[in-house]
Amino acid sequence: MPLWILIPLLALSAIIQITILPQVPIFGYKPDLALALVVAWALLAPVGEAAIWGFIIGIFLDLASGLPFGAHTLALTTIGWLIGWGQETFFRGNLLAPPIAIVLATVLHNIIVLGMLALFNWQISWGDYLLRVTLPSAILNTLALPLVYFPLRRIVRWMRPQLEF
Repeated sequence: MPLWILIPLLALSAIIQITILPQVPIFGYKPDLALALVVAWALLAPVGEAAIWGFIIGIFLDLASGLPFGAHTLALTTIGWLIGWGQETFFRGNLLAPPIAIVLATVLHNIIVLGMLALFNWQISWGDYLLRVTLPSAILNTLALPLVYFPLRRIVRWMRPQLEF
């Protein structure tokens, strides 16, 4: 996807995640739109493209968050690269790949962000956070992933008809 289309779309996605999604929590949690986009694109597109998506949307999220700058960028870029690499080896066409990938990505995202916070001497209750925040978020992200995955799959089929799913 050309950058002149991609950057505004990812900026809009970051704005939605920052402004709208916190206003409509589901059981006190909000789905992570940026993470879902990066994971879905990593499962569908060639290796490396999702890392670029993660880098771009991560910068937008870092600009708006109160976390140390780079926490979201590092987490989303890493996840985009790892899952993109994994789809070449393990995931492509596997029906269980998207839910497994989003659960693993949610856990990894939270571990990276918490690790960044720990580097800046924030007091982190790792076990409590991973159990009370990460686990419910992983479930919610898994339920929300099809809303992102299937439209992106149509776009990939339109853009790259040679790829098979």
